[in-house]
Amino acid sequence: MFILLRELRSNRRSLLIWMLALAALNLFVISLYPTFAGDAEQMEEFMTMFPEEFMRIFGMDRLSMADAIGFYAVEAYFMVILFGSVFAAMLAATMLAKEEDEKTIEFLLAKPVTRSRVVGEKLLAIGAILLLFNLGIGLVSYISFEIWVDDFSRLELFRLLIAPLFAQLAFAGIAFLLSLFFVRKKSAYSAGIGLVIGLYFLHVVSLLAERAEFLRYLTPFWYMNASDIVAEGSLPPWRLLTLVAVAIITAGLTWYLYRRRDITI
Repeated sequence: MFILLRELRSNRRSLLIWMLALAALNLFVISLYPTFAGDAEQMEEFMTMFPEEFMRIFGMDRLSMADAIGFYAVEAYFMVILFGSVFAAMLAATMLAKEEDEKTIEFLLAKPVTRSRVVGEKLLAIGAILLLFNLGIGLVSYISFEIWVDDFSRLELFRLLIAPLFAQLAFAGIAFLLSLFFVRKKSAYSAGIGLVIGLYFLHVVSLLAERAEFLRYLTPFWYMNASDIVAEGSLPPWRLLTLVAVAIITAGLTWYLYRRRDITI
């Protein structure tokens, strides 16, 4: 398991930076809720002045900002799922590419390990890092709710805290597959970021244009949309399974193709 441990060590700094940044954002947003709740009626009247399209993008057409869960879903959730997905894609996109870019692949394959093991342990590392990432953010968010919010549904909060993980796994799987086409770490970084931003743009377009509604099925953001989770009071199993399937299929394709790929030394 030395590859897994090596990846956990080498990525611990970026994990801490991204996790602490988003955890601090959540803490800050939640700490604002008591002040906001005192003027909820006036603020909701103010919100109605925004264009309908803007309201739809952030879920304000279906969520109440006077409710703590609705406030979190509108003000913080989209930042967590968007930037968390960027982190996941960047992490996965460079897992294989960096070995060739940094000329460590020859040393790695000289050891008694197969390519299948290399891919397998790197996938485990991605999963472990994303789990720790969401656990840290979730813990800070829950404690913040306990401190600043008097009454809230812990089950609804749990759904919003766990949902980004499934989107991140899907993005990580796709980015891991894309990494096969890059031997430069910077190029892989750019591809990972472009993947997330591009699919987020599709998500926004699908919300704004009726003719483009079919695009929503192509982006992980729609499957874990906060307004759907809160308004429907559930995480639809078929949406979860779809994202898990994307992660498994792309990981499987990467494993299959990497064993047959020419390695740049």
